Amino acid sequence: MDRSVTSTEKPFRKNGVEMSMTCRQTHESFDERLDGRLSEPQQAAFDQHVAACAECRREWQAYAGAWDTLERRAAIEPSFGFAERTLRRLNEPPPVARAWFWRPAFRWAMLATAVIALAAGGWAGHERLAAQRRLEIYASVRQAEYLEDLDVIANLDQSNGSNKL
Repeated sequence: MDRSVTSTEKPFRKNGVEMSMTCRQTHESFDERLDGRLSEPQQAAFDQHVAACAECRREWQAYAGAWDTLERRAAIEPSFGFAERTLRRLNEPPPVARAWFWRPAFRWAMLATAVIALAAGGWAGHERLAAQRRLEIYASVRQAEYLEDLDVIANLDQSNGSNKL
């Protein structure tokens, strides 16, 4: 793609130097300049703009420096079958082993089960306490009846023996 100045764009002056490329055009040409794909006039316009524009010069140096650093690093070779495993994993459906646990229907069902279990436990505990209270009342009544019977027997022994059991 030709990034040279078109007939609608006019050259402008920056720092007293006539520029044929804008900052936007220069930024768009970073990759082509780095790869050496600019024609000689385009490369000359790019270099002229970068030399005159401090902001574009800083950005170009950072961009080119980053790529230079990446080129100096040793290439990492993927393990055997990496591409095939990756493509296979991309085609597999996502695992749903844990997903069902977080679905709203399951959460509501678990909440309802917990409420029912707590209510049943509370009712059973209440019934147990009520049965224990009934036993205590029965035992106290039986004890009172037993004591009355003992009083009657004791009173009979104190009588003159007119009644013999």
